[in-house]
Amino acid sequence: MKIKLLNNPSLLSVGSALSLQGFTLLTFMLLARLLPVEQMGAWALWLTFVAIADMTRQGLLQNGLVRFSAHEPEGWAGWLTAAFALNSLASVGLGLLLALCSWLAGFYLQMPSLQTLAALALPFTLLQGLGRFAEAVQVTKRDFRGVLFANSLSGAAQMALTGYCFLQKTTPSLLQLLGFQTIGLVLGLLLVAIFFRGHFAFGKFEVEKMWELYRFGRYVAGTNFFSMLFQRLDTLLIGVFLTPASVALYNVATRLNGLLDLPLNSLSLAQFPSMAKSLADGKPTPEVFNGTVRKLLFVQGPLSILLIIFAPQAVQVLGGGNYADASVLLQILALAGLVKPWGRTFGMTLDAMGKSSINFKMLLFSMAVNLVLMLTLLPAFGVTGAAVAAGLGILLTVGAGQLLLKRNFKLELEATIMPQA
Repeated sequence: MKIKLLNNPSLLSVGSALSLQGFTLLTFMLLARLLPVEQMGAWALWLTFVAIADMTRQGLLQNGLVRFSAHEPEGWAGWLTAAFALNSLASVGLGLLLALCSWLAGFYLQMPSLQTLAALALPFTLLQGLGRFAEAVQVTKRDFRGVLFANSLSGAAQMALTGYCFLQKTTPSLLQLLGFQTIGLVLGLLLVAIFFRGHFAFGKFEVEKMWELYRFGRYVAGTNFFSMLFQRLDTLLIGVFLTPASVALYNVATRLNGLLDLPLNSLSLAQFPSMAKSLADGKPTPEVFNGTVRKLLFVQGPLSILLIIFAPQAVQVLGGGNYADASVLLQILALAGLVKPWGRTFGMTLDAMGKSSINFKMLLFSMAVNLVLMLTLLPAFGVTGAAVAAGLGILLTVGAGQLLLKRNFKLELEATIMPQA
């Protein structure tokens, strides 16, 4: 029984996310007590840019690799090589964009430290891309042990280096913090290369396979990009309309709210390969959809309620007295998080059905709605208006998605239940 639990993909995926998020939160707690509020805001913007680029690259690669290898397991070596080539090209392009965005934000928002980080954006993105490629391969193979160990080692290294600065009572520069991230990534890659290299059996490069991954993944990447932008648009607009200190305050709330996304992301990661295989094998789509929602909601619901109740205490523990006003923002965001299991399953279902383009178009609509809400409420009500706009955006997005699934796919979903003649 013990061996079975330790090899359960869902448990390992959740454990990996818990480990990484735990170390990230501990590191954040140290930084909240080390960095000036303005510098904390600049670091939050850098992490926002990095997260958007990272999720875009992951969308371009991971779901396509899972789907195509599930339909053609004997062609694994070819798909792996094509995925590596696509990942490398994407990392170069996203690294250059990250450098540009960081430099422009540093210039226009008067954050010179961001301009310093921009010079190292490309090599950092290439290194991070290797880590995410290794993770995507292990996800496809449904072997989450390496993901767990690599994330734990990377997170522990970053926390230890930050903790050393805390004990020495020295304030690290943003350049030093980027160095801490780099060291963590290198250690995680070395661990995977040593203990899990068996998954990386490359074959002959086939251009057509790379283009197939791209054609499928471009919509998933676009969906991930706009989804991340949808989630981070509030932070970016706060940086434009308000002050770096406001960014730091809001960042505390979103950091804690990220705890709600932790089970959602990790369980979704573990469930998607099974969902893709179930649909490929002809299992009824409504049954797969409802079963996935129940699994996500079982974990997400209680955590959302607890975070709403204990928001002031959570903010105090994470950020200290300087960020007490973030508790109201956290409660608003956590309340909206109760409907996220339906939204996440909606997107996974479309991707597994091969309809990633519809998922992408849905995100464009959601972005437009969220932008209107932000531009209306943020200037009038400050950071509280941003939290309300973000919450309303989530509710409207999930509601519209369920309506679309119910109306536009009714015949197709029903057809999967009917026996074939």
